[in-house]
Amino acid sequence: MRRRGLCVFLAAALLCAAPASAAPGMVDDPVVTRRYLEDVFLPSVRIKAADASNQAFDGVSARVRELLKFEGSGLPLNEKALTRKVISRLNLLAPLPGVVTLKAGSALTLGQGTSVQLFSGSAAHGGGVLVDATAGRDVTAKAALEARHRYVSLGADTTVNVTSGAVVLIHGTYRFTPPYEPMYKDLCDALVTMHVINTYELERDTTRMEMFVIFVSILGVKRDAYSYTGSHPFTDVPEWGDPYVAYLYANNHTAGTGNNKFSPGDSGSVQQMCFIMLKALGYQDRTDISYETAVADAVRLGLFSRRETEILRSEGFTRDVMMYMTYYSLFARYKDSGELVLDRLIANGQVREDYAAEALASVKRKRF
Repeated sequence: MRRRGLCVFLAAALLCAAPASAAPGMVDDPVVTRRYLEDVFLPSVRIKAADASNQAFDGVSARVRELLKFEGSGLPLNEKALTRKVISRLNLLAPLPGVVTLKAGSALTLGQGTSVQLFSGSAAHGGGVLVDATAGRDVTAKAALEARHRYVSLGADTTVNVTSGAVVLIHGTYRFTPPYEPMYKDLCDALVTMHVINTYELERDTTRMEMFVIFVSILGVKRDAYSYTGSHPFTDVPEWGDPYVAYLYANNHTAGTGNNKFSPGDSGSVQQMCFIMLKALGYQDRTDISYETAVADAVRLGLFSRRETEILRSEGFTRDVMMYMTYYSLFARYKDSGELVLDRLIANGQVREDYAAEALASVKRKRF
């Protein structure tokens, strides 16, 4: 009886704004049956909600197709990347709990008060304020979510990153970002063939340490830096990066970030990468270039085109984007000598000529 009473109350509240008619729950028939509620009313609400959602998404998909046709948009002409970018900015409402299946690499941005429960797979706290309501404690950044615990977002932009295929229950508002799909794997393959880099993980954010390793490569002193035995004053550099950082410090290429820190794991940016690359090419800070104008300087000095910088900055600075910048920097010229970067790397033995020929022949794309 108690359950029936709840159903009657709920239906009356939902229908109170409708015009009077001889329908269940109205004056002529004041009793709402459970069968009517479950078989007629609630399914009709779900159908209307689904139709509205599909109509909205169709509109977004049409906008994506329009953007793909517009050459001057400054956006990557890559449908998967652009669709991912648009979807990640949609607000998806879930007033009733919904079970969602997510692929590895997906991300959820939770609205304030939104709760999420992990049923299978794995996920981790990405940022913002998240509490474990089941255990009654705050969740630290990058901490893994425990299965079947109820987590609640206390901020407007709390993120949860899916680390392996997961099934989650979400109640509240959220935005969904699909997994990143690398666009420049062919350029990464070419760099691996030339032994300029030796790793992939293209979906990851680029770190400060990784940018400086590329700086050493473009500078043409990677072998010298790798075998360098000097020291540096920084306390947070990983062991594998010690010789590179010591070489950079000894040659006044870096002073760290303060308090004897190098901050190797900090995320990089296209602006930082442009600045580092221009310095590697021999341009002087505060004379030829500046950090504040690094992107414009890269265009002005012919390192990248304006269109390239717009495209590269539109998606976030992943290792994938770094591969694009690194590959095409091989065709830039040093300020003083005018020598091509790739020619110098071949001349000093950093890149083998036959490997370079193989790598260049493998790249079929046209530069932006």
